[in-house]
Amino acid sequence: MNHTQLIEYFAQVIQSIFSRVNNAKDLTNDKNAQELITAILKSLDDLGIKTSEVMPQELEKTYLQAISSATQDLVAQKVKVDALKPADVIKKKLHVAALTSLVRDTLQDLRVAIRAAKQSATTTIKKVLSKTKREIAKGLIQGNGRKIVAKRVAQAFREEGLVCFKTADNKRLRLDKYAKVVVSYKMRESATQGASNRYLESGVGLVKVSSQKPTCKVCGRFSGMVVSLTGKHKGFKSIKDKGVKLAPYHPHCKCTVSPYVTDYKTDGEIQNEKDKWKNWREEDDNRSQSEKKAYDKEQDIRRKAHEELKAYERYTAVLGKDAPKTIGAFRRIKRNGGKSWQKLQVAYRQANRELKTNG
Repeated sequence: MNHTQLIEYFAQVIQSIFSRVNNAKDLTNDKNAQELITAILKSLDDLGIKTSEVMPQELEKTYLQAISSATQDLVAQKVKVDALKPADVIKKKLHVAALTSLVRDTLQDLRVAIRAAKQSATTTIKKVLSKTKREIAKGLIQGNGRKIVAKRVAQAFREEGLVCFKTADNKRLRLDKYAKVVVSYKMRESATQGASNRYLESGVGLVKVSSQKPTCKVCGRFSGMVVSLTGKHKGFKSIKDKGVKLAPYHPHCKCTVSPYVTDYKTDGEIQNEKDKWKNWREEDDNRSQSEKKAYDKEQDIRRKAHEELKAYERYTAVLGKDAPKTIGAFRRIKRNGGKSWQKLQVAYRQANRELKTNG
C-alpha cells in the first residue's frame, strides 16, 4: 500500500463506520450500543496500525526520490557531487536526522487525530443515546422509538462522530479529511527536505521555487523567487527570515525547488533575482488577473464537488438504506434533476420533519 492508497483506505474505513452506524440494530439496548462503539474503535485502531506500517516507508521513498532528482539537477548544472547511490546518501547524519523527524512528526499527528476521533465517536453516540432515552421515558417521543434513535445517532454521528480537529476559524475536520491533509503535506515536505539537504551538502545554498499554474495566492507569492537555505547570501531572503519558507505552503501544495547555481550566472542575472526581493511583501498577491480567474474556476469546481459529498452524507444519515448507494449515484440524480431528484428531496424533508417532530 502506498500513501495514496492509505488516504483512500482512510475514506473507505470511515464510510464503512458510517454504514455500520446507519444499519445498527436497536441502539436502545445497551449491549447493542456498546458493541457498535467497540466495533468503531477497533476499525480506528486498525487505521492506526496501517498508518504506522505505510507512512515511514512512503516518506523514506519520497525522500530518496528527491535525493536522486536533486543529484541529477546538480549534475546538469555542473556541480560536483559524490558518487554514492541515494540509498547510501540517506545514511548520512543530515538526512537521517531530517527523515527521523519527518516520520516522528507525521505518525504523531495521525495518532493524535485517531485518538481524538475515537473519543469523538464514543462521546457522540453515548450523548445522543442518553438524551433520546430520557425523552422516550418522559413520553416526548411518539411512534417507533428505535427508528428515531437510530436516525438521531446516524445524523449526529455524521456531524460530530469522527471529528478530530478544529481549525482556527472553528471548522471541524473529520478524520479522513484531516489524514488526507497531513499525509499530502508531509509527503511534499519530505520531497522538499530531501532535495534541499542534497543541495546543501553539495555546496549549493540557493534554491529557486517553481509552482504549477494556475496557483493560489500563497504559492504565487514565492513562485520564481530564489531563496537562501543558510541566510548567508547577501541580497537574498532566507528560510530564516520572517514570512519566508519553502514548500509546502499549504496542504496539497505542488511547488518544488531546484538548485540555483551562481557560478554560471552573470552578475546581471544574479542582481535581477535579488531585485525581486526588494519590493516583495508577504501579503502581496503577485498573480496575473488571468491566473487568478483560472485558479478561482478550478476551486469552484472542487467546492461544488465537496458540497455534493457533504449533501450526500446528510441524506445518507437521515434516509439510511433509502438513500442512493454511492456518491456517484447521488451526483447523477442531483445533476439530472427531474422526478428522481424531487422524490429524493421529498423523502429527505419528510424524514427530517419526523426527527424534529419527535425531538
